Amino acid sequence: MYNRRKNAVLGLLLALSLVITLPVLASEVNQVVEDVNGLTIIYYCDADNNLEGALLEDIEEMKAGIKPGTKVVALVDRIPSYSSNSTILGENFTDTRLYEIAYDQQAQTGKATRISGGSEFPEITTVSNFEANMGDANTLAKFINFCKANYGARQYALIMANHGGGVRTEEDSETNHLNRAVCWDDTNGHDTLYTGEISDVLGSSHSVDLLGYDACLMGSAEIAYQYRPGNGGFEAQVMVASAPTEWGNGWRYDNILERIKVTSDTHNGENDLTMGGQENYYSPHSITMLQLGGIIVEEQRDSTSARNDQQLSCYDLSGAANVKTSVDAFAKALYSENSNLENIRGNITAPTIIHYYRPFSSNEQINYPFFDLYDLAKKTNEDDQNYSQAIRDKASAVMTAIDNLVVYSFAGSKFNGFTDSKNGVSIFFPKGDNNNWIYDSTAQKYVQVRHWSQQWWYHPLDTTISMGAGNYYGKIKWCEDGLNTAINEVGNWFELLDFWYDTSNSADGGLNGYQW
Repeated sequence: MYNRRKNAVLGLLLALSLVITLPVLASEVNQVVEDVNGLTIIYYCDADNNLEGALLEDIEEMKAGIKPGTKVVALVDRIPSYSSNSTILGENFTDTRLYEIAYDQQAQTGKATRISGGSEFPEITTVSNFEANMGDANTLAKFINFCKANYGARQYALIMANHGGGVRTEEDSETNHLNRAVCWDDTNGHDTLYTGEISDVLGSSHSVDLLGYDACLMGSAEIAYQYRPGNGGFEAQVMVASAPTEWGNGWRYDNILERIKVTSDTHNGENDLTMGGQENYYSPHSITMLQLGGIIVEEQRDSTSARNDQQLSCYDLSGAANVKTSVDAFAKALYSENSNLENIRGNITAPTIIHYYRPFSSNEQINYPFFDLYDLAKKTNEDDQNYSQAIRDKASAVMTAIDNLVVYSFAGSKFNGFTDSKNGVSIFFPKGDNNNWIYDSTAQKYVQVRHWSQQWWYHPLDTTISMGAGNYYGKIKWCEDGLNTAINEVGNWFELLDFWYDTSNSADGGLNGYQW
């Protein structure tokens, strides 16, 4: 089996397309009609990597499930190496193309139509062979501009489909950079969209109602806070994401879209384990984004029921700021009493709380030390032997804040102790004082380095400039907001980690170039 972080299985057999895809002139489709769509889904389909076959299957599912009142606009980037399918989108290609996926009344099914990018994306036409860099935030910005200018809707949902959180496999070099990112483009130098980069390039005009990550490892407090409402830039009201790795099949788009339609029927007869009652139908002209998020979570729960390792959450991002405030207060209380959380988290190789990485993997201990934030706070709140009442009260406040952030969630039995709609948002919590062997190409030998020294991506500063750190990027708002400007003081979670793991606190910033 494979997932949306690791290598996809080659040679996927793709189903025949339900309909023929025909190229048309931009003027025939690229216009805002008087009967505005209830919902436009902006589908950023980065298939320029080993997920090409799986992402094409997702488009086939969209065609099967879409109903009137909803349109999907897809920017699809492909690659020569993995799939030669020519039926799903009408032809095989290896460049980047635009498609409208909509319900065809005459054919009584969905149809994908190749379209031009108009003035917003002039490089793409119905006859172009343009190769877009899906790892460049400017590509995403142009695509959103195109969708908003040409597909007016009551609400917009942006779905980013590709690898998430990192694509490093067990075979990758230990010297590869670590980062928090999504959408790797293999034919453009493996460029990727960094969390801080999206905030740098996109503005408030690019904001959407729902932000969906059909990708691994993006269901974190850090990501939720980065794109929260009122942040002054690109934002979303609702986010759907997975805290751990997600299977390569991704979301079940046919079942999701099948439930968004105008119909006299109220439900499909199945029990809804996510939102309660029956699995209702929702009109695209009145559906809320929390309802859409609930549908996505429920259909993922149904489609992965035979597995024990899948998880998905729907977040109300209006609660993200309070989560940040409460976690920072928790961090300051731990610092003031010189307390740590080692006994709560357990050893990085044998954690005692819900975690979203493989503890036996030395790579994942460094790359993906993501722990369930609610479980971390809950276990601290219950521990009156090691923590003061003040610290436990702060942990309780974190739990309350998360209750208002995580609206819907589920997880397989692998995540022992998981409670729906409480657990399901991660926080970065490395074992920063562990040592790791890496190969020093200058010295031509293996040397020991601290885990914390390898986490420059988790940083408030622009590390591409201040550290000359290649693709580390930094500029994580979770790390930046709430910093204490005084030296040897802790103001937020990032500074608490730096206090624990960069004890010298020298003027040069020590292990990560930051002096707390």
